[in-house]
Amino acid sequence: MHLILKTLLASLFIGLSFGIYLYIVYDPHWQRIATSLISAVTIGALMMACIYQRRHILWISPHQSLKVLMMIVLLCAAALIGTEFTLFSQELLKPDGRYVLLSGGNIYVLNLLIVLVTGIPMYVSEETKESLNTRLMSQQYRLLQLEKQQAEAELELLRAKVNPHFLYNVHNTIAGLIHSNPMKAEKMILLLSSFFRFTLNKASTGFHPIKDELDIVETYLQLQQIRYEKRLNYHIQAAPELLPYPIPSFLLQPLVENAVKHGIEKSAGEGSITLKLHTEDQQLQLIIADSGPDFPDVPGTGHGLSIIISKLNLLYQNNYSLELINKPYKHVRISLPQSN
Repeated sequence: MHLILKTLLASLFIGLSFGIYLYIVYDPHWQRIATSLISAVTIGALMMACIYQRRHILWISPHQSLKVLMMIVLLCAAALIGTEFTLFSQELLKPDGRYVLLSGGNIYVLNLLIVLVTGIPMYVSEETKESLNTRLMSQQYRLLQLEKQQAEAELELLRAKVNPHFLYNVHNTIAGLIHSNPMKAEKMILLLSSFFRFTLNKASTGFHPIKDELDIVETYLQLQQIRYEKRLNYHIQAAPELLPYPIPSFLLQPLVENAVKHGIEKSAGEGSITLKLHTEDQQLQLIIADSGPDFPDVPGTGHGLSIIISKLNLLYQNNYSLELINKPYKHVRISLPQSN
């Protein structure tokens, strides 16, 4: 209704202004003003109908260039139909017997030029606004999905990352150390407290610095190192200039936990986990390697890995990669753009 009223008022203003001009300069008859009003309203209404109802007309073509061509044809048709209706109305208002179908001559050309010069920029403007609105809605949808995913990830942190099995093993280790090695038991309690603090305080943010992520990972590995003793060695390599760089929170810790679960636990002898972070070809490379058995030829997607993939899809869409690699050594490699 707003568009109809806006179009009607604009057409009336243009038609009235042009009609008064013609009345004063060329033809001082009221029919001249009436004809100008009819012409402006008719052609304006047809032109706006083509532009604002284009979705119901141009859907047959997926190609933008063909849509523009079809719109030009529609605008030309609107100008010709509106002009013919105006000439017919003029004959009704001031009968002189000279009306003949398609005999407008230069009037057709003038109205065609007016409609094309006015209509094409309006069409392009409306298409641009619609495209921007679509992109905005898509971004809003992604943000909503991200908030939902973030809430699910926080629950996952409490349910899976700090899972009952992990807590049970840590508590058993602490219980066994209280009498035999009180200092080590105290250290483990402090580490567990730090890990909980990271989990509860950091989980609500989408990104945090690499330094914070490495603190979480190292705290987790120190806890596990007390449990596994010489069976677990770890190395973390990250250039100091990368430490402030933001990455998704709790991106590396679940992968390190998988390395402990599927690498260290399944190895009878000494094992190692190596975490490397560096930049290469404008990409941030995150590598988590372990000395355990190779990944299967058709690796499954556990719940932790599935959460990570979903988070990366929401944050980076297709602008990232995650690979499970066995040669020349077993590792997980994530590549992220250096600027999100």
